[in-house]
Amino acid sequence: MSRFTTNTMGLATIAAVVVLSAGCLNEQAYQGTEDFPRHTNNLLPDPIEGEAQIGAGLVTGEGLEQPIAFPHYTHVTDLGMQCEYCHQAARKSIHAGVPQTSTCMNCHKYVKTDSPEIQKVKASYDSGNPISWKKVHDLPDYVHFAHKRHVQAGVDCTECHGLMGLQGQPTTWTETVKEYNEAGEVTHVENVAKEGIRWPVVRETTMQMGWCLDCHGGHPSIDENYGDQADLRRAELKDCWTCHK
Repeated sequence: MSRFTTNTMGLATIAAVVVLSAGCLNEQAYQGTEDFPRHTNNLLPDPIEGEAQIGAGLVTGEGLEQPIAFPHYTHVTDLGMQCEYCHQAARKSIHAGVPQTSTCMNCHKYVKTDSPEIQKVKASYDSGNPISWKKVHDLPDYVHFAHKRHVQAGVDCTECHGLMGLQGQPTTWTETVKEYNEAGEVTHVENVAKEGIRWPVVRETTMQMGWCLDCHGGHPSIDENYGDQADLRRAELKDCWTCHK
């Protein structure tokens, strides 16, 4: 079949794909307005409130509460674990995947077994019911993205997923607490030490078409991998068919 055949999509659908993927989406385009609400469309992910986020566009810095408070900081930064120990499909599959609880239990049969969070993992392992992680990075269905192509080419995980090694970092800060009398006057001031984590898992990059094309046109791995053919490869990577099969 010719790569230019419209197949069953139709020209109108292709036009919608081009507009939606051109990096021109803003907050209103995703959230809609009172006059033009955003309706369900099979070209865009339509997450259930609290269950997933739109995986491209406006970077909000907001994260979803996950069923288990997994700290990437402890595993990646403190212990030096490689991303692919848990996300082992990343080098050989379209999807990076999330680890089976059996992978977690390789260590946690013996480590921090009294932790309430680890006990949740063990309950999943014993029951055979997978943990219902909530998606943070979820590209629209009209985008074909293969993790294996990028990992094998030498693209670092942090280039797309941000500083995951800091997610879950324990941190402390001082909060000033004031007490007032009935007249609204300050009667007592105290600095209270607080503890928490750096941030939940959030999307740190737009993951829109323009952002992808910038990388496809100038990532150093292209020169390293293709040498004299690098310019030709850059042109191929910018072809529409590369990402929109």
